[in-house]
Amino acid sequence: MTCVQCGHPHPTLIRRRLRPARYSCRSCGAVFRTHPFHGREPERYASTDGDPLMAFMPARMVRWVREGQEPVTDPPDRTALTRWYKDFDALVAGARSSAEARAVVERVSEVPLDLLPARPPAFSKVCAALHATCYDSGLAVSRLAGQDPDFVAERVGHLRRWLATAGRSTTWLAAAAAGDPAPEAVEELLPLPGSFTAEQVRTFFSALFGVERGPSIPGVRDHFGEERIRRALLAYLENGTRPLREAVLDELDAG
Repeated sequence: MTCVQCGHPHPTLIRRRLRPARYSCRSCGAVFRTHPFHGREPERYASTDGDPLMAFMPARMVRWVREGQEPVTDPPDRTALTRWYKDFDALVAGARSSAEARAVVERVSEVPLDLLPARPPAFSKVCAALHATCYDSGLAVSRLAGQDPDFVAERVGHLRRWLATAGRSTTWLAAAAAGDPAPEAVEELLPLPGSFTAEQVRTFFSALFGVERGPSIPGVRDHFGEERIRRALLAYLENGTRPLREAVLDELDAG
């Protein structure tokens, strides 16, 4: 078996009680069901092979965007992606009561309407969860997942890929550099306090990441752990390096 979206072999089987079996692609993040397709086979849908938008959204959204009237810039910027995700989610929600919207969804979606989530997390909410967790997909999914974590994981995967590539300028890694904190202020963070003052938050982010505002402190703790944070603060005090910032950059570069 291959992925209906990108053709990658050996998708992972997902079984959940009282729900039809579905598959998840480890390559592109698509979630799909092989049969039945309400009497329609995957070949019925317009091919999205090689489309650069496939990196940032599922095939059903790519088809919908491409059949629209507005010019499409590749790669898309934040304004375009925000609008497309918002409008496509509204289309799917409306398809449950509108025959016209249902016809559009059935024309573009390889996933039957009754399996699509009615209220997936919005583009801005997914990006916020990724920013807060140092772009850790697993942590972001755990913060966002509700009734249908498989589709949340699909969306997180696509938008993390956008943040790692075309959307890199919107990440906190690309923010203006903060001033270097005073060594004694950094020393006050060892050991890490249970709660932070506003000044300690600024010191924390500037020492570890070189920015005034970055991920959430719980997100940093969950992603790196207390001991790794402690070592990074000591490294900054000893030689001015920021190993955790470099780690986040390397993780994003790795895809």
